[in-house]
Amino acid sequence: MTTAVALITLGCPKNIVEGEQMAGILQAQGFSLTTDLAHADIAVIHTCSFIGDARNESSRMIRSLVQRKKLGRLKKVIVTGCFVQDEGKQIMRLFPGVDGFMGTGTLGSLGSFIESSDRYCVGSAGGLLESSATRLLSSALPSAYVRIAEGCNHRCSFCTIPRLRGRYVSRSMSSVVAEARQLADIGIRELVLVAQDVTVFGRDRSGRLMLPHLLTNLARIPAIRWIRLLYAYPSTVSDELLGVMNDEEKICRYIDMPLQHASPAVLKRMHRPLHVRALLERIKKRVPGIAVRTTFITGFPGETKEDFNQLRSLIAEGWFEHLGVFAYSDQSRAASAKYLDKVPAALALSRQKELMSVQQKIVRRHNAARIGSIEEMLVERQEQKRYNAKTPFVAGRTRFQAPEIDSIVRAAGSASNGTFVRVKITGFSGYDLIGTIL
Repeated sequence: MTTAVALITLGCPKNIVEGEQMAGILQAQGFSLTTDLAHADIAVIHTCSFIGDARNESSRMIRSLVQRKKLGRLKKVIVTGCFVQDEGKQIMRLFPGVDGFMGTGTLGSLGSFIESSDRYCVGSAGGLLESSATRLLSSALPSAYVRIAEGCNHRCSFCTIPRLRGRYVSRSMSSVVAEARQLADIGIRELVLVAQDVTVFGRDRSGRLMLPHLLTNLARIPAIRWIRLLYAYPSTVSDELLGVMNDEEKICRYIDMPLQHASPAVLKRMHRPLHVRALLERIKKRVPGIAVRTTFITGFPGETKEDFNQLRSLIAEGWFEHLGVFAYSDQSRAASAKYLDKVPAALALSRQKELMSVQQKIVRRHNAARIGSIEEMLVERQEQKRYNAKTPFVAGRTRFQAPEIDSIVRAAGSASNGTFVRVKITGFSGYDLIGTIL
């Protein structure tokens, strides 16, 4: 009888891809996979520890699984990923009921580790960038994430990614294109490229920024309709990249580019690029109509009221179609944890809420401006049964909405999942748009 494993993946899209690769490794080594913990012999939780909330979520899930094991509902609990890499051997004392801990650089041997009596397997930081096993997609969506690199060479003072994932390593262009073709063959119509930094893809291999060339090659795959970029680094958004995004129809006019702040004083302490407004002006000019998603941090050590007002003013100008804001929290091994001029947590949270309130007004203005427009939409799911509606309607996304993190469009009419339809936007509800299929 085969051993049944439930694989639980937390965190960002990069972690999701890695979890899908881990699932493929386990299946290739004879394990059966289940999404139902009630049918699992072993639970593997692939963790995130990028921010405090992620660490807390990982901790809660680990404790929940250990409790199931104590009740005899699981035989083993294995913890993998960034949380393990971050904590080192200390994690064994934090969670004594866990049977095994595996770091980010050793995930390729997950199957043998599960079957061994070893409790700790952590080496150099890294990631499961390549795998000979078939990747098992965890979603039925017609889009898929494609990880094009691992690690990061930037030294942002608030971030521990280089410690967790190592130095930047690009995949070969041929391997990325080959995976994209395989995804197209099984019905994927949108590729979402992800990495800690997509914009420096290829530079470690060739000395050049190769993302524009990768995009051109991916656009030649007939069945792929949309290509989307997540996690661009501000200083390496080149004119060549923007030219390809403007000229190639398949590349969505959309970019996720974490800016973190607008105040030069705060950005300098963050070790981040300083000229935010000039960059946004260049992007919007070179790629008209582009949707920009970004993230900001409030309450970074030393953030004054004037610094915050600069950030608030930038957001109020309406540059961003999509926006996330995080209240700063110390990461114990990040450089900023040693800064002494902390902003009170309550003030950081208050500033976060104020920025989101400002952005909500911007979103309403953007959504109102779209009423009457006709947009291409990728259908993701049927909504009629979900809302007990008599009239059929579906949910999906336009080119300016990324999967799982952005708003959606709900449209009256019938269409199959994975198809592209033209929708007339007739209104909006909160962040989401309302429309009718033409």
